[in-house]
Amino acid sequence: MMNKTLKLFHELMKKGWIDRNENSLLWNDVEDIEVRDELDQMGEELGFEVLQAQDRLYMVPTQDNDLFLKNNVDYRSDIKASSEIRNRDLYLLNYLAVYILYLFFKGEGNDALVRDFITKEELIKEFTQHCQSVTREGVDDEDKTDDYSENFHMLAQDWLSKKEGDSISRKTEDRYGIVNRILLKFKADELFSLDEGGKITPTRKTKDLMPYVLRKDRVQMINNWIEEEKHASDK
Repeated sequence: MMNKTLKLFHELMKKGWIDRNENSLLWNDVEDIEVRDELDQMGEELGFEVLQAQDRLYMVPTQDNDLFLKNNVDYRSDIKASSEIRNRDLYLLNYLAVYILYLFFKGEGNDALVRDFITKEELIKEFTQHCQSVTREGVDDEDKTDDYSENFHMLAQDWLSKKEGDSISRKTEDRYGIVNRILLKFKADELFSLDEGGKITPTRKTKDLMPYVLRKDRVQMINNWIEEEKHASDK
């Protein structure tokens, strides 16, 4: 294996991407066909894909990756959670994270991004309305085909049982607390940022990678998670 390939891999391991404007010398190797072929071969063995989005090269772990994907311990660290936080709250955080991605990227093709920002107040309002729809249209025993709908129904009920709380709360019994926790996670993963005016905006990394996610048909998973409960009663 060429030294150039190992240098690129090492740089990608450090922060997940290489930027042409930050490292123009290394970018020459990014454009080397043989180097990219070797990186692709490494990805097949180690469970990652290499994606170029304009002036950046990203390393994206695949679902079967057992080295780069985070577990619950990592997740708790990112959201600064104690061991007392329930697994159900972690699942609710994941649910909310997927919903946020859905709100921003529910378009199609090159127009996947449908909004530039959302405030915490607007997010709480929209997610609450969604959860109210889920519980109002919840399925009964005759319509259930598996545990999937029931689990999301319970998470929606869990959100609705929480009080609004203070805007800076990190308590998991508060809606603001859940939102602030997921924003910590987004900040750790460099996916969304929160400005001084309270606007939640997707980072360049997110806008670069979401077309990849959608192109890989993972949008179907997002749509299923968000929409299944809304249509469950029609099945």
